[in-house]
Amino acid sequence: MSNPVRIRVPQNLSLNQAINFCHRLWNDSSDAEQYEFDFGRMGHVEPFTMAYVANELKRYRATKADARFTATNYAAHSYPAHMGFFRAFGLGHGNKPGQALGSSSYIPITILPVAEVHKEADERFLNIGDVLEEKALRIAQLLVRQHEGKLVDTLTFAIREIMRNVVEHAESDFIEYCGQYWPSKGMVEVAILDVGKGVARGLQSNPYIVMSDDRDALQLALLPGISGKMYRGVKRRANDVWQNSGFGLYMTRRICGAGGSFFIVSNTAGMLFDNTGKHDRNTTYAGTALRLRFNTDAILDHDNMLDQFRKEGYATARTLSGAEAIEPSMASVMLARDFDGDR
Repeated sequence: MSNPVRIRVPQNLSLNQAINFCHRLWNDSSDAEQYEFDFGRMGHVEPFTMAYVANELKRYRATKADARFTATNYAAHSYPAHMGFFRAFGLGHGNKPGQALGSSSYIPITILPVAEVHKEADERFLNIGDVLEEKALRIAQLLVRQHEGKLVDTLTFAIREIMRNVVEHAESDFIEYCGQYWPSKGMVEVAILDVGKGVARGLQSNPYIVMSDDRDALQLALLPGISGKMYRGVKRRANDVWQNSGFGLYMTRRICGAGGSFFIVSNTAGMLFDNTGKHDRNTTYAGTALRLRFNTDAILDHDNMLDQFRKEGYATARTLSGAEAIEPSMASVMLARDFDGDR
């Protein structure tokens, strides 16, 4: 057998480095009998990039089903092993995704099957949105080790809205998530990923949307009132607080913009919003993945912040669509438990 093609994982798996590494991975046209993932240089890793790269390594392996894959220099990397990184792409080392219990500062890579969400909703006679809000609340509480408060409410809202997008639009078999809390930095990172059809295909059913590629789709999806399921002519269901209204991504991006950052990738296009502005990225991912970073010091008045974003979002939607603008649903601008008593 010939020598294996060696794939060296970079030292710094920051956002840019991870994206560049995956570009190199998919631009490699080799067709070898054996491949070797070399983790000898890998040092700094982050929750989002671990999950992102693991999914890409798993997909890369699947495209070369007849080849043999090995790995070297991975045993010393205790943090990614504990978080489930290696097992996530098929290497028999460390914890499986979801196996670690987490701690006061992190949640490991965890897989939530979408079928389980539907099953729980049916068995408990709940709306899927209610089930996802409960799960998002638990994730937020575990991550920051607080039972309640403005930070927990804000994280719950954002996590729930992204999970709703996966269940309602992505046609993915699972929701994947992980996170990290850095109290000394006043920063929380939450990663939520799927391997579904992507944003563009999710918007295709809206006859009023014109787009030519994944980048167009992302720019549209981040605008308030843009949805593949709710548009002019679709009947609003009376008293349905969970009916999609195209405000979830917009609201989450605005929350992250308060001193944090927001990154979304769908198939070939990625967009990063941070304190320096908007940055486009060319990507190779299959599905949709988000990295939400929150500045915990900036989350002081959850209710007023969401109300401000809602008003500004609806004003923008009316500018775009005139009198036909879709008003944001209650669940798209606040926590469902805030208005439980009114239902």
